Amino acid sequence: MKIYFAKFTSAPMNITANFEKAMDALDRCIATGCDAIIYPAGCLLGAPLGVLKQADWMKCAYNKKIDEICKKAAAHGIAVVADKIHQNGENCIPEIRSSLCENSDAMELNGLKTRIVKNSRDLFLNVNSVCSGIDVVFINWMEKGVAGQKYLWTETLNAISAKYGTVFVLNTAGSGYTTHPDFYMPIVGMIKEGETKIYYGSGHAEYCPEYIEIEKPVLKDIPADDTDYFSMASFPVCYSQNPLIPSNVPEKFYCLDLFDMQCESLANRLRNINCKDIVLNLSGGLDSTMALLVCIKTFNMLGLDKKGMHILTQPGFGTSGTTKGLAHELCENLGLKLKTVDITDTCRAALLSIGHDGVTPDVTLENVQARTRTMNALNMANHLGAIMVGTGDLSEVALGFSTFGGDQLASYNVNCCVSKTVMRTMLPYITEMEIFDCVRETVDKVLNIPVSPELVPHGGEILQKTEDILAPYKLIDFYIYCTVVTKISPAEIVDKAYDVFGGEFTKEYITEKLKMFYRKFAVGQFKRSCSPECADLTHTSLVSENTSFASDGSTEIFLQNLS
Repeated sequence: MKIYFAKFTSAPMNITANFEKAMDALDRCIATGCDAIIYPAGCLLGAPLGVLKQADWMKCAYNKKIDEICKKAAAHGIAVVADKIHQNGENCIPEIRSSLCENSDAMELNGLKTRIVKNSRDLFLNVNSVCSGIDVVFINWMEKGVAGQKYLWTETLNAISAKYGTVFVLNTAGSGYTTHPDFYMPIVGMIKEGETKIYYGSGHAEYCPEYIEIEKPVLKDIPADDTDYFSMASFPVCYSQNPLIPSNVPEKFYCLDLFDMQCESLANRLRNINCKDIVLNLSGGLDSTMALLVCIKTFNMLGLDKKGMHILTQPGFGTSGTTKGLAHELCENLGLKLKTVDITDTCRAALLSIGHDGVTPDVTLENVQARTRTMNALNMANHLGAIMVGTGDLSEVALGFSTFGGDQLASYNVNCCVSKTVMRTMLPYITEMEIFDCVRETVDKVLNIPVSPELVPHGGEILQKTEDILAPYKLIDFYIYCTVVTKISPAEIVDKAYDVFGGEFTKEYITEKLKMFYRKFAVGQFKRSCSPECADLTHTSLVSENTSFASDGSTEIFLQNLS
């Protein structure tokens, strides 16, 4: 059986344009003499239904177009693996449709017994019932993806194929899909024992063949299967010095996968809004350096001119010579023009206008700098028809360690799901890539300076050190993991942290810093509630409403069992 992959970039919520692309794919399928075509789920929408979830007219519009595709395919004897919006309007439900059968989740095609699974949970929890006696399983689901997941899915499907003999054919949702708040990673190809050919990301069309031919596989005796495939495809609980990197995914794979997803998400956003310019505030610190590298690779992926990257450095009262020099070094080595805008006079004038003396180093003097930088970047983005790329990371988002109306804002944020400890782990792997070889030494220098907001006047060197102000980031990130993922009690977090970090921190110190974490976590919710749009890229994030906290909530619920 010859199976054609419908590979095209969807335009979010543009059914007409996506339908034309889907029909073009069907025409190519007909021309190649294929027996079946597999579309990614939701490809005519390119986005979750959202406010249109239960709108009957939307359901009818979508399903009518799918019916037209299937009617034309049936006239040529071609089976279609596609989806229709379910009666209750909640989901795009995958189906197999052919002239032999109106729609089904299982049927025989060209002598092969085939089945489609609606989501990963249905497959990994019911492997026996899904795969027993089945030659080919189609996977085109529209599921939120997070970093490291494609590794686990591939490894698990390989294990299932080896045990049952079943072949998996994948064309999952993702190319061009909206990237807020959920992210969908396109996965195209075939998984077969001893012959796995899988392609990831929006660039898969360049490498993945148009179609594959599958001969009837040799199915194996139905095993008395006691394998927990769902656990194999999930992230295990792991309390370690860096728990935000899953223990069952190779570290390098996870880091580069997360970086690729950052780039994919920004690429989709730029493509979908037809934008070819970005504005980025580059401080020379950790977060903005990561965002800069994301922008560089994204522009390469999209074939955009780097002249569309408008990089600003905006020294103020607290900017050190070290970070300012690193910002210049990064841009020079990457062939980028760096625009310097000194904000000192602007900030002092703003302070004097509200009755501040323009000298006293208080929170007002600190925050006016962050707000001025953001205002300048957003104004420049307006002027250039660009978007401002945000740089704030997960560790800062959790604690609200940003200026409201300042660095808390952006048009789109690429770092919000990446913690400080994960970012430090990622950057050395990223700079192994050929396009970043020119900045490897500079990035090493960035990694070796202390994290600092650089908002307090000083003698030219880094005065403020965030880890002295808050806590070591490895502790903060450990607290984030326990609070968001494992959801253990505060007292248990202290015990777990002491087990992991006891050789470095006392239990009293761990408890004190956990109380600080809860206070800032609670207070910081109002900033998270109005954060820039972004993609939820990791299994530990604070993007969804499921990880929110009452903006005016008391921390008593956390602190009641901490002595």
